[in-house]
Amino acid sequence: MLAVLTVGLWSCMMPHPVRAGSEPLPAPTGSEASGSRLTWENAIGTGVKKHPLIEAAQHGVLETDAVTKRIASINYPQVSGVLVGTGGNTRVLSNLGISGSLPKPTNPMATAGSRVDLLITDFGRTAHRILANKALAASAEKDVLMMKAWVILSVEQAYLNCLKQQRLVEITRQMLTERQLIRAQAETFYRHQLRTKLDFDLATVQAAKAELDFIKAQNDLKAAYAALNTAMGIQGPDAYTLDETETAVTPAQPIEPLLKQALEKRPELLGSRDRVQAAEEALKAAQALNFGSISAIGTAGYSWWGHQEVVNVQGNPNNPNAQLGWWGAGVATSTPLYTGPRIEGQIDEADARKGEAQATTRTIANDVVLQVAKAYLSRLTAEQQIQVAQERVAHAREALTLARERYKAGLGSILDVTTATTDLLAAQTGLADAQYEYRAGDSALAYATGSEYARY
Repeated sequence: MLAVLTVGLWSCMMPHPVRAGSEPLPAPTGSEASGSRLTWENAIGTGVKKHPLIEAAQHGVLETDAVTKRIASINYPQVSGVLVGTGGNTRVLSNLGISGSLPKPTNPMATAGSRVDLLITDFGRTAHRILANKALAASAEKDVLMMKAWVILSVEQAYLNCLKQQRLVEITRQMLTERQLIRAQAETFYRHQLRTKLDFDLATVQAAKAELDFIKAQNDLKAAYAALNTAMGIQGPDAYTLDETETAVTPAQPIEPLLKQALEKRPELLGSRDRVQAAEEALKAAQALNFGSISAIGTAGYSWWGHQEVVNVQGNPNNPNAQLGWWGAGVATSTPLYTGPRIEGQIDEADARKGEAQATTRTIANDVVLQVAKAYLSRLTAEQQIQVAQERVAHAREALTLARERYKAGLGSILDVTTATTDLLAAQTGLADAQYEYRAGDSALAYATGSEYARY
């Protein structure tokens, strides 16, 4: 049977009018009396849009995408322009580099040109590196979802804590009113010599304690508002007008479907699987180092010499005007024959990282299962505690009414009344805790199963 409860409307003792001789009830403070309106959905939406941790994770995705572009650029022609001037014992090479010449001064030379380098194939190394980094980019996107899920959980827990603290402020205010009434009654009896001064003193002590509890509850509420701002990732006002949220206490469903859902949807687990794929591609890229690469080069330029150069026995210069345009092209292959343990070490390193990623994935999966179980049992415990706490509040209120009437009729002591008020305060606080824990358990279970972040 479905029992509908309201987090902010716990059963509580209705306040009585303050009688003559008792201190007035403290007025609501600014954090209680007013504040910016903030709904449940608006709080979560603000956290998702403005929390800096989500923004940082989004920049992480952009960074990984940029690395992928950089790696992929190897597949495109690399064109560079060169302007070189040489003298002394160095000169310009046809690949537009500079090299030493004979151990004697050479013809001063200036060259302007361009060079094109093109990787024809490296037997899959670059392709696997690109796939590895794409998998890392997918993992970074899962990190954004993971951070979003965490922010949603934090905001929900902080919002519920504010509602709980608001309720505790109401409870302590009503308890302060009740104990002020008891003190006023004890004072009246003492003045008419119907009770001893001890009763009045005990009632005064209890009223002072209730006032301290009320002050503490107000300060705890202010701290809860500050925690809510932090959970949303903003520096907001110090008070809010929150919406009362309804809670449907429903029988818990079987845990097996929840575990399956968590293993399929938790973003950190999905991201870890992407990292395993990245490690597999990195291993293939390392293995491709054994096959070397094939590349092409093309150059074109125009050179100016300090004077003509003779190139044959007839004395004919190859540059009659001391300047010449030229071009060149070539294909080169590079195959590692022996590199010591360098390539083997890179392969072993990539293989070890793959094993590490796989073990980390299993660890995360085990943690996810544990989180689901804890959230499930916490919610189940709170569900059972709510019914017990409601009965306890009803009995404590009835006991207080009876103790108050017995004391009024001279059949009971002041200790009976103060004990009954303490029991009622504990019962109402326990009910508030149980109802908060139930809603918090709902939020924790939604986070643990990965069923919440997709809505935002």
